[in-house]
Amino acid sequence: MKKNRTIALLSLVAFGAVSAAQAAPNKDASTEPDVSRAVRETLERLPYYGVFDILNYQVNENGTVELGGYVYRDTLKEEAEEAVSKVAGVKQVVNRIEELDWGVLDDEIRAKVYLNIYRDSFLSRYGTAADQALANGVGYGPRGRFGVFGHMGIGNPYFPGFNPAGDYAIHILVTNSEVILVGEVDSVGDKHLAGMKARGVFPVKKVFNELTVRGEKKEPGQHTEPTVKPGKRGVVVIAD
Repeated sequence: MKKNRTIALLSLVAFGAVSAAQAAPNKDASTEPDVSRAVRETLERLPYYGVFDILNYQVNENGTVELGGYVYRDTLKEEAEEAVSKVAGVKQVVNRIEELDWGVLDDEIRAKVYLNIYRDSFLSRYGTAADQALANGVGYGPRGRFGVFGHMGIGNPYFPGFNPAGDYAIHILVTNSEVILVGEVDSVGDKHLAGMKARGVFPVKKVFNELTVRGEKKEPGQHTEPTVKPGKRGVVVIAD
């Protein structure tokens, strides 16, 4: 199945009246406003936007675009603002993108969770062509499936700055050894499998599975998962 891009799907960024329904990339192209579509496509094309980042946007009627989300590569914040400012019809950019903290332990967790999810033969379809190839046995060296990382543009995951870029449906946010999974998958089974893969990584303290299921609608009164965001001392629950 074709995976889904995840820009502006999230309830992670709580500024103004940001609505997933207003900015979701799954809208029919004929109904999505031109400026909104151009902003989305611009963000999607950022060369260093990767699996450890998540971007959100809101286009206002006066031509102001509000950017939100969390980035692992610090320069991505400025790159996103600069790119969106050049979109026709955009008059002003308000940049509320936040930079994720990083450290040796969190970087190790990022790498391990990424490998657990995107080297899985079933979940790899939510990644890039390189992930799918590696999950299916292409490019493995003599040390085995996870022993060699130099093939097909995938660098050493334990080196600072490792951030696989491209079209990832499952984004991995890490803060203080806690993990948030964000994005959209095809089924509840895929959601649970991704959560299980993340929880299987040591030394992850806790996993917040914020993945949504394509086409799933909540019944009135049905419990919804808490909205969360990365914080300095771990994941912060910002709504019930």
